[in-house]
Amino acid sequence: MRDLKIEIEERILAALPDAYVIVRDPLNDNAHFDATVVSEVFVGMPLAKQHRLVMQALKDLFASDVHALSLKTQTPEKWADTQE
Repeated sequence: MRDLKIEIEERILAALPDAYVIVRDPLNDNAHFDATVVSEVFVGMPLAKQHRLVMQALKDLFASDVHALSLKTQTPEKWADTQE
């Protein structure tokens, strides 16, 4: 069985090479995932557009393998604020 957590991370990084990406499989079922994506590209971009950008990179996985993805996108500045 392929590790979709790694594949999701790789696809996001291919679309957003500067991104910091964390992907989790909280149910350990290789079908339901949580992802946090931090990228400079998101600066000044509406949240819906940020999510569309990430989801476009994963589109075909939803057609076949991934059942659900909880997605959080942030700019590096916002991410730094949440880590303090």
